[in-house]
This record gives sequence, structure tokens and C-alpha cells, in this order.
Amino acid sequence: MFALGPLSFGAPLALIGLLSLPILWLLLRATPPAPKRAIFPPLRLLFGAPDDAETPQHAPWWLIVFRLLIAALVILGLSRPVWTPAAVVDETRPELIVVDNGWAGAASWGETSREAIRLLDEAERDGRLAAIIFTANSGEAPAPLRLDRPDAARRLLASASPMAWTVDRNGAASRIAAALDDGALTDAMAITWLSDGIDSDGSRALARALARALARALSGLGSVRVVEPDNGRAALAMAPPEPTASGLAIELRRVATGLPRTAAITALGNDGRAIARTDLTFEADSGIARSELSLPLDLRNRIASLRVEGVGSAGSVRLMGDQWRRPRVGLIDAPNEDGQPLLSDLHYVESAIAPFSQPVRGTLDDLLESEPAALVMVDDARTDDVRIGEFVANGGLLIRFAGPRLAARGDSLLPVDLRVGGRLLGGALNWEEPQRIAAFGDDSPFAGLPPDATATVDRQVLAQPGTATPDRVWARLEDGTPLVTAVRRGRGWIVLFHVTAGPEWSDLPLSGLYPRMLQRVLGLAQGGAATGPANGAWALDRALDAGGQLTSAPNSARPVTVANWEAASASPISPPGLYRLGSATAALNVIKADTVIAALPRDLPGVQFAGLDGPRPLRFIAALLTLALIMLALDVGLALALAGRLPLRLFGATATVWLIALALPLAPPADAQPTTTPPPPVSDDSFALEAALDLHFAYVITGNAAVDARSQAGLTGLSQEVTRRSAIEPAPPMGIDVETDPLIFFPLVYWPVARDAHALSPAAAARVTDYLQSGGLIVFDTQDADVAMLRAGAPHPGLVALLDSLDLPPLGPVPSDHVLTKSFYLLQEFPGRFSGSPVWVEANPDGTSRDGTSGVIIGANDWASAWAVDAAGRPSAPVEGGERQREMAIRFGVNIAMYALTGNYKADQVHVPDILERLGQ
Repeated sequence: MFALGPLSFGAPLALIGLLSLPILWLLLRATPPAPKRAIFPPLRLLFGAPDDAETPQHAPWWLIVFRLLIAALVILGLSRPVWTPAAVVDETRPELIVVDNGWAGAASWGETSREAIRLLDEAERDGRLAAIIFTANSGEAPAPLRLDRPDAARRLLASASPMAWTVDRNGAASRIAAALDDGALTDAMAITWLSDGIDSDGSRALARALARALARALSGLGSVRVVEPDNGRAALAMAPPEPTASGLAIELRRVATGLPRTAAITALGNDGRAIARTDLTFEADSGIARSELSLPLDLRNRIASLRVEGVGSAGSVRLMGDQWRRPRVGLIDAPNEDGQPLLSDLHYVESAIAPFSQPVRGTLDDLLESEPAALVMVDDARTDDVRIGEFVANGGLLIRFAGPRLAARGDSLLPVDLRVGGRLLGGALNWEEPQRIAAFGDDSPFAGLPPDATATVDRQVLAQPGTATPDRVWARLEDGTPLVTAVRRGRGWIVLFHVTAGPEWSDLPLSGLYPRMLQRVLGLAQGGAATGPANGAWALDRALDAGGQLTSAPNSARPVTVANWEAASASPISPPGLYRLGSATAALNVIKADTVIAALPRDLPGVQFAGLDGPRPLRFIAALLTLALIMLALDVGLALALAGRLPLRLFGATATVWLIALALPLAPPADAQPTTTPPPPVSDDSFALEAALDLHFAYVITGNAAVDARSQAGLTGLSQEVTRRSAIEPAPPMGIDVETDPLIFFPLVYWPVARDAHALSPAAAARVTDYLQSGGLIVFDTQDADVAMLRAGAPHPGLVALLDSLDLPPLGPVPSDHVLTKSFYLLQEFPGRFSGSPVWVEANPDGTSRDGTSGVIIGANDWASAWAVDAAGRPSAPVEGGERQREMAIRFGVNIAMYALTGNYKADQVHVPDILERLGQ
């Protein structure tokens, strides 16, 4: 290291090259420029006068100076000059770097790692030893902490990454103390703590104790400089949202600073599409910002995650899981409430389920129109309407409560047969004292809930002997009589509480056990929160990394038992992410309701605070070499001009000075990032050649990157399944622009239609119409079967705009004997990611010139998502009805491919005699 005041050189021996400049001057003067060539035309000897300009003996002095300047810049650049401001201390002690690499440091990880690299470069330049330690536990054995060459610490930094959980500063302090005792660290070091600026990993007191412990450990070794991210890169933490009557209440937390800050939160569905968005503003000196997402229940239940836009951190993401999906529960109105609605049975039920569901009261007609996931029938609202049985058979949940009417007469909507009259305190089948609830069995949905000793039962309806089998009894009293029974009926459930919904027969509605039991029961409702059993363990399905993205589960992850789930926190063995237990899904997030975000205390002993944007040394190597390269290119141009190779006249030193002045502003800064050159456009011939040489399915490029990627993945998956299941071997799908690309090469075109789709231009409409008339097949998919009901019967606006541009015959639903139902598989339903939406084809294909085949298939079931696979060939999108529905969607896709390639072959009756003859043999 060689220094001249604040200017130092990392490779000072390169400065010896400056001694060669005088020699280079002599060489350049001794070497004349190349002679200028002139054309001598023999047929025009007398035209003009000859050029009497003489070639100089040596190069002009200004060109020599220019070239010497280039050589000097190269020599100075190779010497690695560094300008050290006065505010930067010239350190001579070994360097110890402590890095907070928890979730809070993910947003500023780029700046933090660059600062660590700068410190290591300085240590290497000064010939000092260095060591680095990370405060977040990675789940693996940490590298030994000892002073070594900076290269070793740089390799550790290159392999490190932020973790999706909080830091363990107490563990880091213990490692430093142990290394000091072992002699791996010296007593005097320059210590830099690259902190995330957060004082808490749970509670303020614990975080402050950890920070003080680390600071004391460090201060014994030397001075401590704490570097924190600035306000724009500081961590943001999203607290658990609170359900409201109109949506979700959102709260963001940060370290309180004197500067305001604005953030935006986006609610995303399972497919990655945005559902809603809201903005929040932190006032100056405020650490909390609040806002509300106003959404109808159907859209609210589709939210898979909440994310802060532009902030890559696990703490700024909130995975929702099943527990945030609130089912719509219909409460059948009782005809007589005695004028006291607050004392009615329905009031107790509504109050108990309101925190985790959307209760709706009304008549049976009104409730069924609202499509509830569950119906609640108290004794006063008892009805024998057959539509309730149909509701249960189709997958609904019916929750019933006993009462005098049910005790007098049973009906068919019960899980068990009942005795007439019931059982009460002081009656014929009496108790000497009210009965308490017995402990719940391990196979009961209520398993794990502690019985409430204050919840006693005075009266109940009794089951007939032999009907209350163990699989139907979910809860019992201490004498063994059933309290809650249930039975599966069709695709739904009937659950009976053998007491009233109010406190007339028991104290259960007055206890805290009542809403928890109802929450478990509502886990059976369609769209409700699937409550896992009390036994078993939650297994990590997809982990949330420090940047807030879902990835595969790490090797360090371990299942979390149900008993420990509520107390679980993000760690290497229980990373944040989505966990599964059977069919239930639960989310483990970094931020909990009691997480406090506060700044590091400013009274830590022996600590000086600084920012990542503080004064730092300036390096000139990149700027000097870049300038030398530009001047070298300019020198080539000057040499060509002097030799007459360029149509450029130079006027001595003045021209050179002007050229240099114009070229210098064009020099890129030292830290400029490389730009990406767009690929050359593909010619129409190459597109046609690629499309014609192999069989390709095509998808229409919409301009929406997410939709186009899903279409490509969907047709890729369909092509793989067609290859696996048939003799057809399609090549990878191709994206097409209907406005410019020819369609005739593709037998099948998948066209996702957005709500804001525009009408086609006349040229594109004519191209599509010609494609259909020549035998092509287009699958129009609006991909909105899950929210189509919100249009209240109105047509899809984007689909209307497209179809109005085309000349299509009348359309109708797919008939049961259509070729699509039997082209490869025998099908009567055509699901995709969603199901239940009608599928439309040409109503009378025999009337067209297409030999009885339809040119269009129109639906809303999002078939591409059901077909989509990732790079490993695994399904990449969830399907509403599970793997069975995905298989049916793939079969329908194979049928579409066969229909596009074979037309009405399956409808041709000419082969029937041969088939029958073969069957007879």
C-alpha cells in the first residue's frame, strides 16, 4: 500500500509504468503516420492540379500528447487508486463484521452485502485479517469464527443469504465470547455491526436484552460501529389482519422515524392474480399505518396472501391459509322470538360464529339464494322443507339445535333417532345434579379442546339405543349420553347439538367452549376453514423465503405437532410458509400479533451509529480504464482520418480538444449497470418454418405476462399428456399474435379472454374467420367461472367485444352426444381449474362447411391452469376440486386435441358394423 495523503494506491508497482512515458514519446515521434493515398486517373491527366501536400515526418505533437494521456490513464487505473475522505478512518486493526441476516435485513440485503464487501476489500488492501459472523441461525453448523485472510470471509459472505426468521444475537454473542477465549479473535479489532435496525424478535424487552448482550460482548474487543439501513430500505412488518364487516383491516409496522413513508398492499389469489389493493401512509414519527380492504365475502375467501409492493421481505408478506376464509352461514329466522331478539337462540349462535364466519339471517328462500356454506336451524325455526335435504345432499352443512319441539317429535334430518320427551333435571330420566361435558375423544373434531367445567347441562334430547354409534357421537356428557352427534348425508353433513342454542337447557352457550366448538363444526362447510384434528403434525408444504417468495421446503424443516402449533414461531426447523395436515392448510408467518418493531436503543455501551450511505472511499479504477478505452477508440478514428481513410478534416489541436470534450460526457459512470440488448426480431419466414415443420398447439399472446405464462404452461402440460396417452407427439406450444401471425399452421388455438379485451382489427378478424372456416379450432376461455356470478347474468364484456368482430354461427351448450364427449374419453363434464360453468359450441355444425365440427369452444373454467406444469413436469396451479378434477380437466384437454385433429371421426357410423363384428368375435 502506497499513500499520498488521502490518495492511496492498491497496486503501487504499476506506477513504475509512468517512467516509460518519455520513451513512448520518442517512439511516437520517430514513427510517422501512414502515408495518404491518392487516386491517379490516367484518362483525366489535365483535370485539376496535383495535391502538393506533403506527408509529415512524424506524428503531430497533439496526437502524441493524446496517446501519452491514454497510456497514463491505463497505468493509473492498473495501480488501483483510492481516495479516502477525511471522515473515513484509516484502519490498521483486524476487521470483525457482524451481519444481521434475518427477515428484517432482506429488504436491504444488497446494500448490506456491498458494505461488507467494501470492508473486506479495505482489509485486503491494507493487509489486515478479517472475520465475519451472521446472527441468524441457518439450521446448519456455523463456520468456525476466526481471523483469516479476507478471501475466506468473502467466500462466506458469497454463500450467505438472509433467513426468513429473526436473528439470534444472543447466540452470536456467545460464539464471539467463545472465539475470544480460544484465541481465534484478538483483543483489539475494528468491529462493524451491519444491523437491520430492529430491536425486537418478539418483545421489546427480550430484543433489547439480546442487543445489549451482543454490544457488551463486542465492546470488550474494541469499538463498535453499528450501520443501519436508511428509511427507504428499513423493514416493514405486516401484522395479522383483522376481519371486519366489509373486508380486512390491515396494519403495517416499522421503526418509527421522523420521515413519512407510503406503502401499497396487494391481495393476491392462489393463481397470483391481484384481487384488491390499498395504500397506507406512515406519518412522521409514527411506527404504525392502517388501512382497510373492502371486499365481498366471495372475493375475500379467495385471498391467498397479502404483500407489500416493492418490499422483498418475509415480514412484509402475510400468508392467509384456511383460517382466514370465512364461510357464509345462513341462520333460518325463527317465526316467534317473543319480542326479545337479544335473548333468542339465534342471537347466541350469531354472536358465537361472527368472529370467524359471515352470518346471514333471513327466510329459507332468501338464504338459499345467497348460496351459504352452512345453515343453522334452531328449534323455533324448525321446518321440514325438502330443499334443506337437497342442500345437504349437494354438499351443504346443516347445524341443528334441540328444543321442546324436537323433543316431542323427530324428523328425517337428524344424525340419530331420538327418544320422545328428552331428559331433564328432576324428570323421569333425571339427574341428581346437572351434568358436565366429558373429555373429547381423540377421533372427535373437538379433540384438543379442554372441557369447560362451568358448562353444565340441565336438559337434553336422548338418542335411541343402537343409533348413537361411536362414529356418530362427537361429544358426550360425563354419564356417557351424547351431546353432539353428526352423520354424513350425501356430500354434506348434519350436526345436532342435543341442547338448545340458548341457555335454557345448558350453560354451554354462555361458556368460551361454545364458539370454539362451532368453529370446528364450520370446518366442514364448503369454503369454511378446514380445522385439522388434534393429533398428528403439520408438515411444511411450501416455505416462505426471506424475500417473501414461496419455495420448496428446506431440509432443516420438521413437522410441527398440533399441540405446539399455536406457540410455533418461524425458525430453521419451522420455517414460515404453508403447512398441511390432511386436507387442511395453515399458514405460519414471521410476524405475530404481539410482535413489536422498535429501533435499537441508542444507549448501547461503546456503540456509534452510522448509515449505509455514510462517507466511504472512492475508487477510480473503473472510471480511469473506461475513459482510456473511449480515448483509445477516438485515437483509432483520428489515425484513420489523418491517413485519409475517413471523410473528416481535422484542424489541429482545436479539433482534438472538441472531440474529447464531446466524448467525455458519453463515458459511463463506474457503477453503471450493463444494459440488455433486445434479441433481433424473428422473421415471418422463420416463424412459418418453425410452425410448419412440427405439430404445435398455439396460445394467443394477450400482453399480460402472468396470463401468457399460464397459457404456455397449460399447453405444455396438455402436449405432454397427449404424447403420453396417445400416438400424437406435439412439439412445445407457440405463442401467436392474431394481429400479425398466421394461424393456419395450428390445429388448436387457446385464447384466454380478459374482461378488458378489445375488438379485433378488420384484418385480424378476417384472418381468424378464414382460420375457422378452413378447419381450425379456437378455445375461448374467460377463466372466471369462480366470479361469473358477480356479473348477475350479464355477458363477459371482453368475450362480447371479440365475438362481435367475428362471423360466427349461433352457439349452444355442448349436447350429451357431442363428439367432444367421446373423441378419446367418455365425458359429460368439462372442468378446468373451476367447474360448473357451461361450455358452448356451434349449435348446428352440420350447417357449416366444416363437415359437422365446431370451430369454437367457449367456456370459463380456466383449463390452462388445470393443465399447467412447471419445468419439472409437476402441476403448477391449484385446482378447485383436487386431483380428481385435475384428471378430468386433462381428459377434456385430450378430447379437445383429438377433436381438433380428427374432427367428427368418432361420430362416423360407418365403422359400427366392424366394431360390432369384432366384439362378437
